[in-house]
Amino acid sequence: MPIEYRADNGELVWIRNPFTGVVTYFTHLHRKRSGFTSRTAAVPATASDGDRAASAAQLSQELETARRSCPFCPGNEAQTPPEILRINRRDVLPDGGPGDWLIRAVPNLIPRIPECCTGGRNESYVVIEDPRHFVDGAQGHEDLLYSGLLPLVQFQALLAADVDVARHAYANPAVHAVLIRKNQGRESGASQPHVHNQIIGSDLPFAPVARECEVTAQVPTIWDDIAGFARERGFLLDENDGCVAYFCPFGTFPRSYDVVCLTDWARGVDLPTQRWRIFGHMLYAVLKMLGPVPLDYEIHEGPAVPIHAHINERYFAYSNIGGTLNLPSSLVVRR
Repeated sequence: MPIEYRADNGELVWIRNPFTGVVTYFTHLHRKRSGFTSRTAAVPATASDGDRAASAAQLSQELETARRSCPFCPGNEAQTPPEILRINRRDVLPDGGPGDWLIRAVPNLIPRIPECCTGGRNESYVVIEDPRHFVDGAQGHEDLLYSGLLPLVQFQALLAADVDVARHAYANPAVHAVLIRKNQGRESGASQPHVHNQIIGSDLPFAPVARECEVTAQVPTIWDDIAGFARERGFLLDENDGCVAYFCPFGTFPRSYDVVCLTDWARGVDLPTQRWRIFGHMLYAVLKMLGPVPLDYEIHEGPAVPIHAHINERYFAYSNIGGTLNLPSSLVVRR
């Protein structure tokens, strides 16, 4: 099926989402300056050495207090439900110690899907991606660790842990669909600043995935059509062994990106490890490109669609008017 769009003088004017029918218009809306200001912990250049030392000591104390109160930080393991999975640092990173954990998975305190829907069991899980809460040399509470800072080998281990947790959820006969989802940053809806993602088991298919399956059944070539459009318009970011990463001009938010394994139509728990590595490498590259900005991603699985991820950059406000979105003129921006 051809992708519906309009171009004038080679420039895109609008494009229709083939799954939802929503039209996205390309404008220069986001060239306007934001009226919001960012907080900063910088000490004035005129401050004395004593003031600087006092400010640094206060910051250190504040960050340590935040760590002590965070249930995802090392030493606070008793504040979470009993873990269902632990990956030790030494098993992933060469500098790991024998007792240091690198990744943990625990049940979510508040199930995303009510337990009455999943056989009386809580099938919502949190996967803690790293023991660190803040980046090295943090200058304020906003200097949080983010997924793009993880080493690639650790991100691959994280996805493997996600699959193991998904397999745990699928062991419940009441679970018929699993979603891997991440929110990064307050603006994305994350309530916990410590770097983490979620695995959610559901008794029903997730609505966006179900819609993708319906459209794919009607137009089996839709994913190849979208990838072909991305190539033609210069939106392709990477392509390797049947997997593609591209800027998606009809995504949910103004800056959206997709990673699709065009040849892998399977549930995540059934995807071979090597295919997960290729997929994970491309997803990691997008997260690293976006950096610390607020974002979310969802991994949608088959077998009625190819396994794929939707990544949405949430740093910018957007306007949905009459079912349309206005896109900025640039694909990536740094804070």
